Amino acid sequence: MLKQRTDIKLGYMPQNYDEVLSKYTYVTEYIASRGNKQDITKAKLYLGNMRFTSEESSGLIGDLSNGSKAKLILTKMVIDECDVLLLDEPTRNVSPLSNPVIRKVLKQFNGTIISVSHDRKYIDEVIDDLYILNSDGIKKIEKDYIWQ
Repeated sequence: MLKQRTDIKLGYMPQNYDEVLSKYTYVTEYIASRGNKQDITKAKLYLGNMRFTSEESSGLIGDLSNGSKAKLILTKMVIDECDVLLLDEPTRNVSPLSNPVIRKVLKQFNGTIISVSHDRKYIDEVIDDLYILNSDGIKKIEKDYIWQ
């Protein structure tokens, strides 16, 4: 499996963000786990780019909206320099204001994204190669095919 590979760094975003975030109390504890000043400064810069306020950047994870939790997980994957992102409905719980930010970050990502999504804008703007998985197996399809 991907987790067992030592030659890639895997980032994971589940549909239920608490699967990843529940063991952390503060945003900085999650995003800059070593807790040193340099890591916290870098994390706050990245969070600012994702439109976090300074209160949100220093606050409790439990106070964040689902959209902000999604952005937090994505920011952590960028900071951690992940090669492969495994995303389960990455835009599902995100507000209309945060959605374009997330799509932009993912479009600019230089690694591989393996994702499940029903979001047409996300598929159109972020995904280069589209595959469909059904009972017959997996096959590459054209994006236009799924909108017919």
